[in-house]
Amino acid sequence: MKKILFVLDYYLPHKWGVENVFENIFLRLEKKWYKIVVLTSHYDKKLKKYENVNWVEIYRTWKSRLSFMCSAIKLWKQILRNNNIDVIHASTYWGAIPASILWKTFNKRLVLTVHEVFGNLWFKYKWLIAGAIYRLFEWIIFRFKFDVFHCVSQNTANEVKKYYWIKDGKIKVIYNGLDTEFWNPRNVSSKEIFEWRKKHQRNDNFIFLYFWHAGKSKGIDYLIQALPEILKLENVMMVFNIIDSRRTKKVLEELKKLDANNLQIFNGFSKKDLRKLVASADCVIAPSISEWFGSVHSEAVAMGKVLITTKTSAIPEVVYGKVKFIKPADKEWIISACKDVIEWKFENIPEKKFSRDNSVEKIEKLY
Repeated sequence: MKKILFVLDYYLPHKWGVENVFENIFLRLEKKWYKIVVLTSHYDKKLKKYENVNWVEIYRTWKSRLSFMCSAIKLWKQILRNNNIDVIHASTYWGAIPASILWKTFNKRLVLTVHEVFGNLWFKYKWLIAGAIYRLFEWIIFRFKFDVFHCVSQNTANEVKKYYWIKDGKIKVIYNGLDTEFWNPRNVSSKEIFEWRKKHQRNDNFIFLYFWHAGKSKGIDYLIQALPEILKLENVMMVFNIIDSRRTKKVLEELKKLDANNLQIFNGFSKKDLRKLVASADCVIAPSISEWFGSVHSEAVAMGKVLITTKTSAIPEVVYGKVKFIKPADKEWIISACKDVIEWKFENIPEKKFSRDNSVEKIEKLY
């Protein structure tokens, strides 16, 4: 039985997106008789430092991403000695350094999943000194001798080569898989959609939906700037479901200042209720400034929704169906796109498939 140690800054029950990606990798690897061990941060005191959940051994240490990088070598030794690990699989960003120290100490094969590469974008999302620090941090990560850089899109791979001169032979593009069984419009009946819209007093309004976190890279600031004009459109309602992040409180305060009857704001749903939320919307707005796969984008189009998004980064690689592309970081383009979508003006892009089974098969070949 092969044993893989995953070094992840966050893991479930933390909700972000990457956690769900790895959960589904684990489920499929277990069926192939792999032993899974996870080293992650102890971000919530209520969680146990060690537990075995669905045959996945989870070790939690230190309380934040930053301190997680300095996890005690004693714990790493305990994990490796007790489990005889064959391969170490880390994830950007904060898991890369402890995984590299493990590689240096115990001479294990090392895989790094690269979810995103910001490069000079750090100076766009952070103030000058912070941007320089994050840029240096990213550079340091890609100086470590990983055996394989697993990039989640071709755009991500291109950025890795552009900024950090990684050779093609060390880069493998494997797209994140999409749970097409769950994100299927047939899973939500017309009756459920009717009851959901009635429950939230949406009546016959045209529903625009934003569902993700409030990070600057998601373009939510420009959507908020466009909101006063969007909310003036006839029979329109704007709905937000924002998951917790550092900027959530600030963004929620900005949204509440608008105090509009056709604006609804939520802060978290169960996965099934989130599916109902998406199914009951007419259009999803995801105006990302940068995106390295696009989970929200792929989920929205899988549910058959019209998608307003930007033609940047990896987004054109993953989206299909009814799509309205806009210019990044421009509120006027968002307003114009909303008007066009109401009149049913958008592109129709041929279907693309991102199978989780195929994705895990390719990851297994890396091991």
